[in-house]
Amino acid sequence: MRAEQDEAAALLDGLHFDTLLQALADSRGYDTALRDPPGRQGWSDVIPGSLSFGQLDTRVDQLARLLSINRAQPGACVAILAPLGPEAVVSVLAALRAGLSPLLLPLHGNELELLRLIEAADAVMAVGVGRVGTMRPLLMLRELAVRAFGTRFVGGFGAQVPDGIAPVDLLMASATLHPLTETKQRISIQVVDAVTLDGPFPVSEREVLGKALEISRLLKPTASSRIVTALVSGDLAALASGPAMALLAGVELLPLGLFSLGDLQACLEGGRDVHLVLPGAMEPALAHSRLADHPALASLVFVHRPAKCRNLPAIDRQDIAIVDIDVASAAEIAISRR
Repeated sequence: MRAEQDEAAALLDGLHFDTLLQALADSRGYDTALRDPPGRQGWSDVIPGSLSFGQLDTRVDQLARLLSINRAQPGACVAILAPLGPEAVVSVLAALRAGLSPLLLPLHGNELELLRLIEAADAVMAVGVGRVGTMRPLLMLRELAVRAFGTRFVGGFGAQVPDGIAPVDLLMASATLHPLTETKQRISIQVVDAVTLDGPFPVSEREVLGKALEISRLLKPTASSRIVTALVSGDLAALASGPAMALLAGVELLPLGLFSLGDLQACLEGGRDVHLVLPGAMEPALAHSRLADHPALASLVFVHRPAKCRNLPAIDRQDIAIVDIDVASAAEIAISRR
């Protein structure tokens, strides 16, 4: 065990999201990094698309430069209100590249809860998406910015951006000539408990990548496989099992955003091995469905949150890796293989 810990520490030395993404952009720039689920347009008005590692690196750089134009102090907070899909991943990586601290807000929080989190983090900027089902995150962010006087920039992804909010996609291309602030120290990510909305809690990139490495060693994803995740929150469990593991292993990430059985089935087709990440509460439903025996499933990861009992039936497949992530808090998880 000690030898494994020492080896992991050596692997993680000097490693962060920027070095991973830039290495992947250089070596496998045309391979797909992020893909939207087929049904995304129905719940977000955005036509499903994909980003290669090269395109992802470019988008991250553009947004990082746009955020830098606001001349925030190093380590200042950027609030993000979006499901853990392409926009949230780009925003997190861009904030870190700009020397800012991303705060992943829970979509299901009400106005008072989100205002408390924004003020606790002293967020000076906020970005979000226009629609997630019946929710309108940008309208919420606009109201919050009026009440949280420290928030001086609110940007929105997509074509449908309300008045009073900066159209991020339009502005990103014109920000490319703006220099990025060089920061020697990597900034923490701020996470919020998905159940209690406690937080924000700081977690370092090293912590996130360390947990992602632990999960990867149990699943052993190959470059031709894909990670499909139904987690929409942005705590340590969601970051490590989704974006961090995808960048660490160099595999395609397909975040569902909103759960749909039809989308999930479509994501399992196509001949790729799939590493499926689901909330632990969904295990009985998956066990009852035909998808539990789908030949594309290479592994299953179940994230069990506090105050939720494990229900039966549980999936019992001896031919694939099944991993449980027990969440003690937004910033503390334990990983085990069945």
